[in-house]
Amino acid sequence: MRSMSGAWSRLAASAAVVLTILLGPSAARADTVGVTDCAPPPPIEKAVFSDLVFVGRVTDLADGDRLATVEVTEVWRGDVPSPVMVAGGQDPTNPAEDDRAFELGVTYLFVPVQFDPSGSGLVIDSVCSSTVPWSDDLARLRPPEVGQPSSTSPASTAGPGPLAFLGDLAMPLLTAAIIGGSVLGFAFVISARREV
Repeated sequence: MRSMSGAWSRLAASAAVVLTILLGPSAARADTVGVTDCAPPPPIEKAVFSDLVFVGRVTDLADGDRLATVEVTEVWRGDVPSPVMVAGGQDPTNPAEDDRAFELGVTYLFVPVQFDPSGSGLVIDSVCSSTVPWSDDLARLRPPEVGQPSSTSPASTAGPGPLAFLGDLAMPLLTAAIIGGSVLGFAFVISARREV
C-alpha cells in the first residue's frame, strides 16, 4: 500500500513537471510583452514583393490599439477589402510579445504576416513584419499598376471571437494529455510490477 502511495506521488510530480514544460512558454509570453524573439523583417525594398501589400489609414482602434480598422487606399499586391480589420497579433484580446500597436489616423504601408486562416477576413500583422508608417520616400516602391480595394460587408471584417485563444491552447493541451496519460500508464505498470 505504501509503494502505491509513493507511485502516485511520483506520478503527480512528473505530471506537474510535464505541464510546466508544456504550458510554461504560454505563461511566459504574458510576462514578456514588448520583448520579441522574431527575426528582423526583410528590408522594405524586398518586403513589397510579398503576397499581400497595401496602403491604408487607421480609422478606428480597439483592444489596446492592437486591432485597427483600416481604410485601404492602394493595393500593391493581393486582394484586400476596404475597410479591413488588421490585428497586431494572433489574438488582439490577449497581448503577446510580438504584437504590433497601431496609431489612429496614421497611414501605413502594410506588409502583414497573413490573412486569418479561419477565413474571417482579418489581416494578421505583428512587429515581425515589414509594415511601416507611410512616408513620401515609400512612393518610390509603388508598383506600376496599383489596384483598388474590393468592397466588403462588415460581417466579413469582424475581429476574432471571444474564444479565439482556445485555438492557441489546443495543441499544448492535447500534447499534455497524451504525455500525462503516458506517464500515468507508465506509473501504473511500475506500481503493479512492484506489488507482484
